[in-house]
Amino acid sequence: MSSDTHATPRDLLDLPRGQILLVGTGAFDVVKMPTWVMWLRATCGWSVRVCLTASAELLVSRRALAAAAQAPVSGPEWDTEQGRVPHQELAEWADLVLVLPATVNFIAKCAAGITDDLALTTVMNTEAPVVIGPSIPATALRRPSVRRNLRTLQEDGFFVVPPAAGTSVHEGRTTEGWGSELGSALECAAKALAERRTV
Repeated sequence: MSSDTHATPRDLLDLPRGQILLVGTGAFDVVKMPTWVMWLRATCGWSVRVCLTASAELLVSRRALAAAAQAPVSGPEWDTEQGRVPHQELAEWADLVLVLPATVNFIAKCAAGITDDLALTTVMNTEAPVVIGPSIPATALRRPSVRRNLRTLQEDGFFVVPPAAGTSVHEGRTTEGWGSELGSALECAAKALAERRTV
């Protein structure tokens, strides 16, 4: 993340309460989430909560995520049985929101202001910085509508992780496009927080 090899994300990201909300969508890289959560807790000492979309929970174990985070996993439904409003509670809890990985579908809905699940509604309601780490195949990136949605997110104040090569599950090799990596998302978050401090 930095030329200082001893710097950790905790040194670079000023999180007032040390609280990160990690939102997972239905791209294959969501299977990395339990490892990401453990790393954020163990390396940085941050509290991490997880919110999943319906397609994400088909790919990654809620039990593994709950164990890694030491907290219940939220989404995709609104659970009001505990006497709380989940999207507002999550939105206010987070110092930083990382949407990683973010599918083309999630990006399009976010750009259009659609809030048809808990993850989208939370992202739209939080005042914390939101960093979106797209997971987009090269073929989809050639579509003007996809590029337009990414620009819209940035114009609307979201922070989009810059493109990097990723591994295609379909082709089994590294391809151009947008991969999802925690390190790149945290670098983008550090810039986002620095930007906020100078405004």
